[in-house]
Amino acid sequence: MNPTVVLVHGAMHTPWIFDPLRERLTARGIASLAVQLPSSNPDSAAAQGLTEDVAVVRAAVEAVAGPVVLAAHSYGGVPATWVAAEADQVVELVCIAAFALDPGTSMMEWMGGDFPPTWHRSPDGLAVKAGDAEESIFSGVAPALTAEAVKRLNWQGMRAFTEKLGAAPADVPRTYVVATEDPALPPPVQEQWASRAAHSLRIPSGHSPHLSHPDEVADVLAEAVARAATGA
Repeated sequence: MNPTVVLVHGAMHTPWIFDPLRERLTARGIASLAVQLPSSNPDSAAAQGLTEDVAVVRAAVEAVAGPVVLAAHSYGGVPATWVAAEADQVVELVCIAAFALDPGTSMMEWMGGDFPPTWHRSPDGLAVKAGDAEESIFSGVAPALTAEAVKRLNWQGMRAFTEKLGAAPADVPRTYVVATEDPALPPPVQEQWASRAAHSLRIPSGHSPHLSHPDEVADVLAEAVARAATGA
């Protein structure tokens, strides 16, 4: 049975962000689904944390009848890493310019204890949102697609940043996609994480290669599916 690709979006996003990529996967005959992380919500008071994100990703993986290639972007790498450590169905973890934290580390600790100065805090203090998304998150993405993506950004719950990663897989193969022109997550940091992965490659993109280079990212996922299907 060919694996299903389960996609995990980054902070502030919704599953819509993967629509162009999923179209390419469908064209390649690859089944996929994209989860909605509860840490991302249009209502800042309703935005939850890493613990709830992990539960949602785990439930999505367990609902698949067969093996799973778990693919995550940016913050989504944190809950995806945790689930890959605990869900036997996950046969490969693909990080798309994603955070590959060590267990016991939080996003806030990795960021040095504070958010980027361009981010906004919600009036209730429960969530944050990027104020420069056009330049930081969507650099290199077509203007019309960028405008639509910015309109769809949610608040991201504070607990997504303060809760610590509980586990990381020891025996699940990892592929790391380095976005070599990323202004949000420094490429040298991505290269460090990529050096620990079983497979890695570079795409000349900003922080959202699934939007600016969906065909190349679809090829990466198709290779992961093929490896899992053949046991390579």
